[in-house]
Amino acid sequence: MTMSLDTRLDDMQGMIRREPAVAGHRWALFQLLCVTEQWERAIQQLQVFAQLNPQQAQAAQAYRELIRAERWRAKVMSGLAQPGFVVDPPSWIESLAEALRLTAAGQAGVADTVREAALDQAPLVSGSGAARSFEWIADSDSRLGPVCEVITAGRYRWLPFSDIAGWEIGRPATLVDLVWAPCSLTLVDGTKARGFMPARFPAVTGAVHDCAALDALRLGNTTVWTESGRTGVIAQGRKTWATSSGDVGVFELDVCAFSDDANRVLADSIAGSATQGDGGMDGTA
Repeated sequence: MTMSLDTRLDDMQGMIRREPAVAGHRWALFQLLCVTEQWERAIQQLQVFAQLNPQQAQAAQAYRELIRAERWRAKVMSGLAQPGFVVDPPSWIESLAEALRLTAAGQAGVADTVREAALDQAPLVSGSGAARSFEWIADSDSRLGPVCEVITAGRYRWLPFSDIAGWEIGRPATLVDLVWAPCSLTLVDGTKARGFMPARFPAVTGAVHDCAALDALRLGNTTVWTESGRTGVIAQGRKTWATSSGDVGVFELDVCAFSDDANRVLADSIAGSATQGDGGMDGTA
């Protein structure tokens, strides 16, 4: 029987009480705290880990920035903050952000109208990857839709799919990779961008009370969707793309080339590698 995340947390905390100077224990607890979104405690363990293992100070700083970006992301999705952008945003992407702010202000009907108009304006982007091709792709959470979330240079940013020529997403090797997946993106102008892609949707506080179901969402083993208003489809759990050929998880589409009219030539140069992935995703820690 698989141990719950709470049990694993308790066990690791017990190990730290017995062996407080073992850096590996601190790193393991840090990862569990990230998965369970206990950000303040995660930062504390990260600081101790870096003190015990000074050669990992740079990595510790990178993860501090990821936590800061993740907390900003939660504010953005709650309509309380503005996302950063990788490129100058088109008007429709600003309208999607405005819809979040309107929802937070209690103007759900107006938010639906603004979001509908934004989704109508956004271009469709086709592509292919890992034994799958599609005529269009979008985030399965309609609050994002034609927007790809990325964290680059320590900041949470939005990037239209229409500005991406291709990407490579690292498959999970550690528990924390189920929270932030390392990625490399090629933009339509040839620019390379390295960073991380959120591998889960922001949690909805209090929405799930069953321990096993909550763990499945936290570990990205499943995705659930809740409708809100006329245009809102709010996702929890594993980051999942909606495509014309069906839903696909973030790690299943780990190598992808996009091929709308604006970037077809550049995407062709990436497409060869897009068929090499095996498409699997077990979502386990």
